[in-house]
Amino acid sequence: MAADSSIHRNTPSLTVNDGRGLPVRQVAYLRTVADVPVEALVTRLRHDIAGRLVEQQDPRLSVPNLVNVFGLSDQPLKIDSVDAGLGVILPGLAGEEQQRWDARGNHWRTTYDDQLRAVRRDVNAMAGVEKMTYADATEDAGHNLRGQMIELEDASGSLKFHSYALTGPALRETRTFHDDKAFVSRRTFSPLNTVLETIDAAGHKQQPTYDVAGQLIHTRLQTNGQLNWHTVLNSAQYNADGQITEQHAGNSVISRWNYRAADGRLHRHYAKKSSGEKLQDYEYEYDAVGNITRILDHAYIPTFFRNQLVDGHREFSYDSLYRLIRATGYSDAPPKDNPGRPQPTDPNDRRNFIETYDYGPGDNLVKTTHVRDGANHTFETSIDPASNHGVRWKPGDPPPEFAKLFDPAGNLLALQPGQPMQWNLHGELEKVTLVDRNGSSANDEECYGYSLGKRIYKRHETHTTKVSHFHEVRYLPELEIRTKDNGEELHVITLDIGPGGARCLHWEKDPANIGADQLRFTLADHLGSAVKELDAQAQLISEEGYRPFGVTAFYTKRSAIEVGYKTVRYSGKEMDATSLYYYGARYYAPWLGRWISADPAYAVDGLNMYAFVGNNPIARVDADGQTWLSFPAIETSEQRDTRKAASAAKQAQYQANMTLSRAVDRHKKILELTTRRAQEAEQQILNHQSAQAHGKSAAIRTATHLGNQTLSYGAGIGLGAVGAVMGSVAGPVGVALGIFLGFVVKKSVSMGLDFVSERMGLSASVKFKSSKLSSARIVKKGEYKTMNYGSYVLNKFRAIVQGMIAMNRKGWLRGGKEVGPVVASVVMKITKTPFASEISAALSTIAGTFEILHEVAGAGEPLSPEKKANADANIDGMVNVLNASLGELQNHFANANRESIHTYRPLNKVFGSAPGDSMASLADATGHTIAQLRRTQNLIRAA
Repeated sequence: MAADSSIHRNTPSLTVNDGRGLPVRQVAYLRTVADVPVEALVTRLRHDIAGRLVEQQDPRLSVPNLVNVFGLSDQPLKIDSVDAGLGVILPGLAGEEQQRWDARGNHWRTTYDDQLRAVRRDVNAMAGVEKMTYADATEDAGHNLRGQMIELEDASGSLKFHSYALTGPALRETRTFHDDKAFVSRRTFSPLNTVLETIDAAGHKQQPTYDVAGQLIHTRLQTNGQLNWHTVLNSAQYNADGQITEQHAGNSVISRWNYRAADGRLHRHYAKKSSGEKLQDYEYEYDAVGNITRILDHAYIPTFFRNQLVDGHREFSYDSLYRLIRATGYSDAPPKDNPGRPQPTDPNDRRNFIETYDYGPGDNLVKTTHVRDGANHTFETSIDPASNHGVRWKPGDPPPEFAKLFDPAGNLLALQPGQPMQWNLHGELEKVTLVDRNGSSANDEECYGYSLGKRIYKRHETHTTKVSHFHEVRYLPELEIRTKDNGEELHVITLDIGPGGARCLHWEKDPANIGADQLRFTLADHLGSAVKELDAQAQLISEEGYRPFGVTAFYTKRSAIEVGYKTVRYSGKEMDATSLYYYGARYYAPWLGRWISADPAYAVDGLNMYAFVGNNPIARVDADGQTWLSFPAIETSEQRDTRKAASAAKQAQYQANMTLSRAVDRHKKILELTTRRAQEAEQQILNHQSAQAHGKSAAIRTATHLGNQTLSYGAGIGLGAVGAVMGSVAGPVGVALGIFLGFVVKKSVSMGLDFVSERMGLSASVKFKSSKLSSARIVKKGEYKTMNYGSYVLNKFRAIVQGMIAMNRKGWLRGGKEVGPVVASVVMKITKTPFASEISAALSTIAGTFEILHEVAGAGEPLSPEKKANADANIDGMVNVLNASLGELQNHFANANRESIHTYRPLNKVFGSAPGDSMASLADATGHTIAQLRRTQNLIRAA
């Protein structure tokens, strides 16, 4: 009975595929309360004829969320997103990005050298916004600089590379900021590309050590000017799956991780001092799919307050889409709905809370209800009806004007009312005004600088009528240099010791009551959130707990001075003075539970580009602001690199498969068209040699033309009757519409009959045309897929127009046949000429007959030596093209590491995969077509 009442009962995820095996519908069944009927949420997908995903539409919107337009080389030329706006890319011949327009109208132009390396980027009217310089053959080979980038200049300053390792990364680099302050960083790598030593820009040294599997087991630090080394990581052990099982930190804290044997999920994580005192002890319980349903904190000392027992345990519930819908926990104060850095709380006011979450059909978190000691606190978000843009809103407030709250690229323009945000040309947050004094004096603000997509600079300024203060941060490899207007300079050295991490606070000028080199070790939870900070003696510096979406629930400290230097918090990310978390690609607002800008990677995590970790913040974590990972994801940097490499390999395999599929389709269409052209040429040569064959072909050609005209005339008459009825009802407008419909239907039927006739060989020319065997013409028709009806019509009209523009007799015959009767028909129907339809059909028949008579007369003449020579050369050229195409296919098969393609068929699990197209089958088909060409060539030579 318990299973029958489950939220997740009968809620499968369904995918509907088309005949090509491509998904066209994805159906998810939503239930949030047990025993309530499910709600079907349908996501619609559309692929083009080449199998590329061109439209994606979520269950909420009436238009596609994301539309892609691809070029012939399969690169996206236009991406139109309801969240991120419209972007256009114009690539060069080699696929390189030449020009780009973003949703805010910025026009980027990239210049390349003769090796297709980007050397300059211009934006709008600004030339040289970014400049890249590369080393030539005169550079010192001992530093591996030849062909490498040696300098980058951008808005943040410059970055120079002085030496590279054989494995690729830079060994020494100089970062020069906008104020001309320069910093040199050095690294040493092993032959396996693992870091052996770093010397940061302040001269501090780190030396990690690895085991035979390349896993980190020891780290030590030597600060600048000191002879002694600090051991930061004593040892570490891993299981056969590469999961860490034990860690001995430099402050004598021992951490252990136990995993479930059945599925490898983390079961228990605890940490203790060498004396045995327990510091942390989390036990995790899961549902069947791996969502965490309960976290038991065995190290927590239960407290009693206001008739409540706070035992430290937390519970979580999910809907059938695995989104968090209910969480329990404890906090030291009611929640706030305004940004602000966390301040130490009063543990004497610790109470339990229950938090519930409501989502809209577009996966937006629209309502959070927090219940603490019987008091409800509700926070709502209003969502734009035309996109997933959302802002905080209260019942009774006027509807938000989303066009003013977000820019065209989907960037939020105000942190909250009165706190505008400014974005740079790359769509990165550039400045937040925290206090706007409307010009009466300088504003309080925080500014950011970036290079190569990463933040490298931050400056926070506050002002009063008498004094101004600033706090500045420069981000360098393994080092943050933090300075203040009072002369304080702090070096924060980032140390990799595995889960949790460590940081060394080294002061050039010591603040009161803190040592010159304070090592801080972090005890983290399963998401990497900094829960406890410990000093070198394993004494507690601070402890912080979080509500599910990252808002601080409680925060205790040892010293008010020390806690001011804690910057890393939820999920191991830095919180700014804005209360935004910086993730790398974008910023996260924990009080909103959503990102403040659209995902720059577009729909990699779903069509809602603002939803945070798929609305499951207990079981998922985001590493860089673009992609979330499912827990367990306690990754080392090496594991993260491996995962990214695997993802890149999977994407490369997909691209290779798609490229192979399109190349095979192209080759097969060219083979089909070539074979048909060769067979038609044989019949045409016979027409020139035999009166009987000549007469038979002329009769078939004429009968086909007359039959097609009769059928299309009948269709036109039928629509003409409809037009008469419409005219009697709607007057002139109805007559005009009837004329238009009659014309469209008549031409559609006519074109369809021509399409069928051509493929059956019934409408082939009576006389021989050597140009029909031209490799350029056959390949062009094959590439543009003229074997399908839509492309056939488009190319036929194009050929007619081009022939008339060329001012030759054949062009005017074809153009007159198509255009003349149409114009005459429209004029006669407007003037109400009797028997207009019959006269129009007769004109069309006569015009087509003239073209046939021209062919019949030409077929009565012998083949000229010039025409035979052209045909012979065209056949040789076509054979060369087919052999070259076969060679390209062999490369595509090798790149895709496949023996066959197009093996899908319905019920393939029952009947097995289809043989598909293999290199052998394609070579055999190509051989048959070439043999046909050679037979035709011999016939032409003998004529």
